[in-house]
Amino acid sequence: MSLWSELTRRSPVLAGTAVFHLMMLLVAVGLFAFDPREVMGINVWIKPMKFMASITIYLVTVAWLIGYIERPRWSVRTIAWGISVCMVVETTMLFLQAGRGVRSHFNDASSFDATIFGIMGIGVIIDTLLMLLMLILFFRHRTKLPGTYLWGIRLGILMFLAGGIVGGWISSHGGHTVGAIDGGPGLPLLNWSVNAGDLRIAHALGLHGLQVMPIAGYLLSKRLDSRFGPVATTTMLVTFSVLYGATMLGMFLQAMAGVSIVTLWQ
Repeated sequence: MSLWSELTRRSPVLAGTAVFHLMMLLVAVGLFAFDPREVMGINVWIKPMKFMASITIYLVTVAWLIGYIERPRWSVRTIAWGISVCMVVETTMLFLQAGRGVRSHFNDASSFDATIFGIMGIGVIIDTLLMLLMLILFFRHRTKLPGTYLWGIRLGILMFLAGGIVGGWISSHGGHTVGAIDGGPGLPLLNWSVNAGDLRIAHALGLHGLQVMPIAGYLLSKRLDSRFGPVATTTMLVTFSVLYGATMLGMFLQAMAGVSIVTLWQ
């Protein structure tokens, strides 16, 4: 069975929304090639490109994981449709502001811009609450998954929620850079600040823990359960998750101190 067939079996709504965002990624790449305008020192379409790639991965992941939850069906449908709508709204706002050649986040230059950012913020909050519901379902309902893999899923969602908390901190801070203004020199494509602290690093680590932890849990269960037993492999997974979380916390504290990630390489 192909990946696409399996995704559509697990969640047709999320699978279809993932394909839509993959197509929008290609649109953003095409616009990047022909539109030289810049916002805050980088091409106006780089941010939509990054978001489309990240959202596509996110939707594919949720579509895969939600297929393990069999009941209650109304909760599964609510999560699938709710996340899909939130991501489509987020994408619409991103492309609208990029097309206008202005910032999408932290933009209060006009009441219209502030409204756009507010809508995006509401969407993120709803999305986070839906992921919290998904975490509850993975704790409350029985599945046929190996224990280590199941814990990988649970820990992955917890990491995602932790990344969401960092995102909330960024919003309350009014920007992602600490020790300088947003928009200074940054790493290629990622654009993480090379001169000051950047909260987006911890944010990204948290969000993509949603992929890292389940994969780690699956691999440990698949390859080591028969040799060491599920208790040992789950302990390995928890140890790994603690190290991963500590790295995320370290990146957050480093950013809050106004120190750039490039100092780690010097």
